[in-house]
Formats: sequence, structure tokens, C-alpha cells
Amino acid sequence: MSGGQPQQGMPLHLICGLLGVLLGCLTADMNAQATSLAMADIQGALGIGTRLGSWMTTLFDVGEAMGMLIAPWLAIAFSMRRFATFATLLLGVVGVGCALVHTPGVFLMLRFGQGLSTGFLIPLLMTTALRFLTPSIKLMGFAVYALTATFAPNLGAPIVAWAHQSVGYDALYLSVVPLVAIAIVLIWYGVPQDPLHLDRFKKLDWRGLLLGWTLTTCIVIVATQGERLDWMASPFLVCLTLVAVVVLPLFIYNEWYHPVPFIWPQIMLRPNFAFGTVMLFGFIILNFSVSLLPSGFLSSLHGYRPLQSMPLTLIIGLPSLVLLPLVAWVLNFKRVDARWFVVAGLAMMMLTCWLHAQVAPDWMRQNFYLGQAIATVGEAMVVVSLLKIATGVVDPTEGPYASATINTTRALAAPVGTGLIDWFLRHRTDVHSTMLLDRVGTHRAELSQSAPLTGHDAAALAPHADPSVLAAFAQQMNRQVETLAYADGWRLMLVLAGVLMLTCIVTQRVYPPRLKIPPGT
Repeated sequence: MSGGQPQQGMPLHLICGLLGVLLGCLTADMNAQATSLAMADIQGALGIGTRLGSWMTTLFDVGEAMGMLIAPWLAIAFSMRRFATFATLLLGVVGVGCALVHTPGVFLMLRFGQGLSTGFLIPLLMTTALRFLTPSIKLMGFAVYALTATFAPNLGAPIVAWAHQSVGYDALYLSVVPLVAIAIVLIWYGVPQDPLHLDRFKKLDWRGLLLGWTLTTCIVIVATQGERLDWMASPFLVCLTLVAVVVLPLFIYNEWYHPVPFIWPQIMLRPNFAFGTVMLFGFIILNFSVSLLPSGFLSSLHGYRPLQSMPLTLIIGLPSLVLLPLVAWVLNFKRVDARWFVVAGLAMMMLTCWLHAQVAPDWMRQNFYLGQAIATVGEAMVVVSLLKIATGVVDPTEGPYASATINTTRALAAPVGTGLIDWFLRHRTDVHSTMLLDRVGTHRAELSQSAPLTGHDAAALAPHADPSVLAAFAQQMNRQVETLAYADGWRLMLVLAGVLMLTCIVTQRVYPPRLKIPPGT
């Protein structure tokens, strides 16, 4: 295929620049994982409890969403090279600060800065791919961007888990320094230098900035603190929800008419881009569930540590290095329709959810290997195809607006999805616990009489059972309840994948960028 090679030779410095931004993004993800996995040790070292510790996650997510909203705008104002260098340098400075600071308040602010630097970097990777890569390898650029959604979280977690148990979390923060230095050198060498456009600050969308940051902050806080504060039973969360409902239409209206907006709502009128944005939101929730539910099950029922769950995440993380470029190469053929790749990928993830929904209390790590391997292929097929469909209707000059919209949606999807999944698991746990205990109590006499036939222990059903026997019964009941709840979680994700599959019908066919054929032709 002639279009599979770079047209007129892709300049080496552009490839180096893209790799520099990618390295910064991967470093940011791994640095974020360091705090998440070492949360118990950090709370102990800082002398804080779970209440204040939960805000470490919240502040990171708030900073990431804020950064993703404004990063493309700032990259135009200060130039891509300068702003990418600043964001990467900020990541390194914050990492060193996290290793040296042991004051809770300051550490929380550094955690916010960690999220902000991550939010600055990830949109720049997409913007770089949209703007600088030639049409023949643009799909490869999307595959590189997709690494931040599949490779970085799944490979970063086991690396951080191993390093945390070996060298401590302080060393993890300091380890970002050499990676940041390499990334800055690559960015400064490879990313073209644009002129400054400081005149954009004269037209700065202050209302949009305040409304956008207020909206993202409210959504993230409600999603991440909802389970701890009991959702709408908390006046604080009710107030934030009402604020978000009021601010959302105001933000969209303001961005629609502002001459220099942060996002461009009109682009959502294009079915392919609207599909891509909505699909991305749902797919990230689905992807998080496929990755985290097996680890959560093993941790809850069998006490697995992050290091012991490493093979499950490696199954998803490592193959993506090969699968993502392979999918991008296949999608570069004219006769390959990306929409069918999305359908096939979602079907594979539905198969994974169906397999895992058969979970039993005695399932161990090896029982999840087949499902995770199938999901790995499905993820690669969906994410690259999704980016091709969504960005195929975007002009390179519209890249910053598309990047801000897609990545802000991505930043909000992670906390919203995590919060909803936590709520669903707790709700199903309560339902199954009530039903099982009610059933045992109703049929207590029959169960006691049938013990000689079935072989189960009837000691816990005696009127004055020994406390140790009751404790063993409660533990066994809890294992059954949690298993049923996790099975319901996979069934929910199976339904979500099916719903996402139906959204493909609204899209037009998009051809490879190298062919320059209008969508829907």
C-alpha cells in the first residue's frame, strides 16, 4: 500500500517532538498512579485519614479537567513548543515537591498541580498529531495518542506497584526527573516553533473560563465524593449538582458566540464528531471497568495486592504497543470501514463481560486471563477507529477545539465512571445481602434438616451458635454477596457496550486521511 509510507519523508524532528510529548504523557500517568497505589502509606506518613485522603484523588481529577479545557488555547497563545515544555517542566517540579513535602495542605496542592500538568500534556499529544503529522501516518499518530488511554494506565500501575514495594513512593516521584528531562529535549528539538500570539489574551474568554472550571469542578467533586458523602443525602453535593445544571447551558451558550472560545460547541452538530465524543465518554467507563473490576474482585475476596494483580494489567497494557499500530495500519486501507471495527471491538468487549459475569467465589487470577486477552484486542480496535471517525470531519485548523472537547470529556468520564461503578457495586451488594440473609432466615429450619443430605454445616443455624461459627458464616456470606455484585457489574458493562454499539448507526463512513475523500462519499 503506497499510502502506508510517509509522504515525502516524515521529518525526523517531528517524530521526535511527538515522542517527547508522548513520553511526558506517559510519565504523568505513571506519576499519578504512584499516589493512587501508595495512598495508604501517604496517609500514614502525612498523618491524615481517609476523609482528607479522598481529596487527593478529587483534586487531581479537578486539575486534570481544568488543564484539558484550556491546554489547546494556551498552546496557540504561547506556541506548542513553549507550552509543552512548560507543562512537562511543571510535571517534574511537582514530582520533586511531592517527594520532599510532608505537610498535608501543601501535598494536596501539589496533587492538584500534578493533575493540572497531566491535563496540560494529554491534549497537546492529540493536537500535535492532528496538526503536524502527514495524512499517510496520521492514523499512526492516533495510535500513539491511544497509548495514553490503554498502555499508560495499565502498564503504569504494575510498574508503580513493583517500585513502590521495592524503593518507596518518594523515589517514584523523583524518578520522573530524568524522564521529564528527556521529554523536554525531544520537545524542544522536534516541535516546530510558532510565533507568540499574546494578543489572544485581549480576547480571553473570562466568562467561559470561570463557567467551564466551575462546571468541571462540580462534576468531579460530586462523582468522586458521592459515595463517601452518600450522594444526594448530602446538602453539599446537592448544591454542587444544582450549580452544574445551571452552569452547563450558560457555558455552552457563551462558547457558542464567543469569538475566541475554549471549545467550539458547533462542532458537535457534526454526527461523526458528536458520536466520537459521546462514544468516548461511554467507552472510557467501559474500559475502566474491564481493567479494574477483575483487580477489585481479587483484592476484595482474596486480598490481592497491586503487585499480585500485575499480570492482569500487563495483558492489556503490553499488547497495545503492537495492537494499536497494527489497527492503525489496517484502517489505512480504503476498503476497511472503521465503523465495523468499532462494532467488532465492542462485541469482543461484550464477550469479555459475559465471560467474567460467570464469576465464582473461587476464581483466581488465571480465571480472568482469557477475558482480558479478548478485551485487549477489542480496546485497540475501538479506540483507534473511534478517533478516525471523530477527527475525520475535523479540519486541521479546528484541531485545538476538537482536542479540548474530546479531552475534557475524557477527563470527566474517568471520575464519573468510577463514582457510578462504586455506587452500583455497593447498591447491588446491599440488595444481595438482604436477599440472601432473608432467604436463610426464612428457610432456616429446612436448611438445618437438610444438612445431612447436602453436606453443608448447620452449626451457624443453631439457636445459640458459637460466635466463631457465626463469624465464619458471615465471611462466607460476604464472599457470595460480593461475587454476585461483581457479576452484576460485568452484566451492566455488557449492556453499556451494547448501547454504545447502537450509536454507530448515526455516523458516516470516513476514509483514510491519505485519500482525502470527504466523509460519507
